[in-house]
Amino acid sequence: MEYNHKQLAILDAAEQLFASQGFHGTSVRDIAHAADVNIAMISYYFGSKEKLIEAIFLKRIVGWKSVLETALTDESLTFETRFDKLVETYVGRILNNPCFNLMMMRAQIQADLGVNDLIHQNKLEVHNIISAFIKAGQEKGVFNEGVDILMMVNTLVGTTNHIMSTRHHFARISGLEHLTDDQLQQHLVIHISNHLKKLLKAILIHEA
Repeated sequence: MEYNHKQLAILDAAEQLFASQGFHGTSVRDIAHAADVNIAMISYYFGSKEKLIEAIFLKRIVGWKSVLETALTDESLTFETRFDKLVETYVGRILNNPCFNLMMMRAQIQADLGVNDLIHQNKLEVHNIISAFIKAGQEKGVFNEGVDILMMVNTLVGTTNHIMSTRHHFARISGLEHLTDDQLQQHLVIHISNHLKKLLKAILIHEA
């Protein structure tokens, strides 16, 4: 759905606070203060804090699924090129939206949050899109049989999320402290993408 300026301000403020303080550690009053609106406006637009976090997830994940499906079903590209796009798109999405992904990571370890059903459904749909792509490549003889697709996806997700959430440690260990934030961001997107493409294609294509 389309959001107006005030709604976007509320969603952005809530996303940042949920990422830094967690869902239970953030009050509606905190969100109202950060978004420079009154509490009644949040209630009017979103109804509750639970509905607000659901709106954030829906705003982010609907577009992602569409981008992913479009990239992986483009038959004008080779399977290998499409797989490269999958990795590059995913890594870029995570690195460019750190607050949302930190919020998502925190939400998933809090089993009492209703939004976990939405997260699970999204994970399942994304897995099914990637699985269908891999299986199509197997049928064409491009990808190896017997690939553990779930573990492959978890490797992609886990590696990217770990570096995203601990990027300051990665920069120090890698001797990249001299880089500006923008330079580090660009370096990480390229470096992580290239590493994961080589690693995962070793499983998909090169191993017997």
